[in-house]
Amino acid sequence: MFIISNNEDKARYNKPLYGLTGTYTLSEGIALPYFLSLLEINRAIDELEIAEQIPASLDTEWSLKELFQREIDEKRVKDDIVKGYLLDPKKLKFFNAITIVLMPKGTDGKIQDSFDNSASFETPPIPWDSTDHDDAQWNHSSANIANFSGVQFVSIGLSARLRWDEDRVLAVAVDGQHRLWALRTFREDPNFRGGTLNTIEQQTKIPVMFVLLHPSAGFQNVQGESDYSIRGIARELFTDLNKNAKTVDKARELILDDKSINAQCVRTLVTERTAQDAKDRLPLSLVRWQDDSHKFDTSYYLNSLVHLDLLVSAALNIKPPRDPMETKQVKEFIDSINDSLGVGEQQVQYEGRSLYQYYLEDYCDDDGEADTPFSRLPEHYLDSAIKGFEINFRPWLIKLLLDFKPYRNLLKYAREHNLVEGTFGRFQAQTSKHKANIKQQENARDSDWHNREILTHQNAINGMKDSQWAFKAIFQKAMVRLGRLVEFDQKGKNKNLGNIDDVLSFLDRLYEQGILKVDAKLSNHPFSLWTFIATNQNSDKIKVAKTVEDRIFYLLCLWYFGTRKIKIDIANGDAILSKRKLLKFFSADTNKSHWTNCNIAYQSLYKGFDTNAFYGKEHEQMSDERKRDMVRDRFSAVLAAGLSEFYSQSSSQERSEDDDEPDLEQDV
Repeated sequence: MFIISNNEDKARYNKPLYGLTGTYTLSEGIALPYFLSLLEINRAIDELEIAEQIPASLDTEWSLKELFQREIDEKRVKDDIVKGYLLDPKKLKFFNAITIVLMPKGTDGKIQDSFDNSASFETPPIPWDSTDHDDAQWNHSSANIANFSGVQFVSIGLSARLRWDEDRVLAVAVDGQHRLWALRTFREDPNFRGGTLNTIEQQTKIPVMFVLLHPSAGFQNVQGESDYSIRGIARELFTDLNKNAKTVDKARELILDDKSINAQCVRTLVTERTAQDAKDRLPLSLVRWQDDSHKFDTSYYLNSLVHLDLLVSAALNIKPPRDPMETKQVKEFIDSINDSLGVGEQQVQYEGRSLYQYYLEDYCDDDGEADTPFSRLPEHYLDSAIKGFEINFRPWLIKLLLDFKPYRNLLKYAREHNLVEGTFGRFQAQTSKHKANIKQQENARDSDWHNREILTHQNAINGMKDSQWAFKAIFQKAMVRLGRLVEFDQKGKNKNLGNIDDVLSFLDRLYEQGILKVDAKLSNHPFSLWTFIATNQNSDKIKVAKTVEDRIFYLLCLWYFGTRKIKIDIANGDAILSKRKLLKFFSADTNKSHWTNCNIAYQSLYKGFDTNAFYGKEHEQMSDERKRDMVRDRFSAVLAAGLSEFYSQSSSQERSEDDDEPDLEQDV
């Protein structure tokens, strides 16, 4: 209930709230005051807001954490909270306290970073109404009265009274926003109460805690390392209150979890804010962060946040213990962390103490037996681990994710049309509700706005992805595994494999030659190139499975190994092996040390061809020799397809295919 008083010039304060006040002072130099009150359910719905109710604007940039703070899951609100809880007559209804931050609002309705004390407004009187004798008691000589930028806070001991001016202050939920929106939906939705709660329901009081971020209310903060604007503090409170409150979806976990190696590593790969570009990060405006999907093969996405997590996992290859009380498994876990995230000879450490030493001293008894479970990297070792990621993995990962030609083309288009920092990126950063509002607002002024500014570019980028392996999550993961093999596993140990620039040059060539189209053909063969490797034989539908990812990885390995070997042979003046002899070369165990596990790659791909679906309906009548001939023919053709610049008719250095033709399968 908002009151306009004759004694207040251009101010609209709500009716006073009464309750208790306290302060959190658990850290030196920090005092966080709060006010706890009970609001009638209608007042809570009318006077408290969620972030999505803040006016939409294309001019506002958002960080990752702020983006998730603003997004309301309407389906969860209606189906789970309203229908499944509030409307269930057999349920006892109770909500935890909603946490509210009073935030300064500008004349444009947007949240400001700090309270503006420069404006001159007459402070509201006490009592708020001359007939309210109970409220008059707050005008007492022992009362501490704070008036700041549209907020009036009065305290006498533990008792307190609070009002705010709705024209200058927003009361925004940082915890309980789904509960608050569910109460509003319950009352307002025509399918539920249609605007009016019944008499019994109106008796409900909602516990609400207000956080007061102003020195005159008792707020103190001597910390200067982080963002301590009003918005920054609200974001931090949201993160702390929400990340452990319930099982969150994977995308939210990646945004909010500051104690996870993976989450922190993923965040080093993307820009910190929307409408922000960078040469060495994926622009957040082009990353799919709004949901848990790992796919990015449609729409405008360059990548997906959840998929980046899968890539980081594949790159790091850390092995958490199945039993955190089993010392041997924990030791293997620690070894995998040091192998991946140690820098040079230096292991992951904190203040000179290695992770293994820390485990023995803090998690084990005097006999070295575990007495406390150890399942994740301790928080104070994270900085060392992230530094290791930024040195060992991030440089080549970023090259693959930004410089591979199809990604480079997408980014070029986005930058030429100012999609990252312009209207497009700002629009995509909005919640679903705000997108709808902005679309309606802009189209009312210019009917072609949404089509011109948004859909045209979404469709253009979507067209770049047509049937391209580069934008398939399963392919990119296999590609990153090749990057790890070259840049991390074998870097400096095996000069045959080159470096990440050689990998990129190799991938670009495959892309330019059309080899990386899902429906790429294989000349003189009845099935497409990727059939029996990654797609079904009767269609180009992709099979999604770990074995398929492995076969894509192994095929990339053989194509890359073949490219490198032929170039080395040419440089040494040696003749190029025929495609079948080259395949035979990679099938041999004796060559696996110089061409990492090439024999395993060969065997895995051979098994993919060695199926009844490949041999056809007459497979039962076929001899083993005939089957081997069929596999030999197709396998060598697939290998040659990825090495077409060497195996063309004009290649004078290629030996005859009939020259000492090997039995390809003898090493399987």
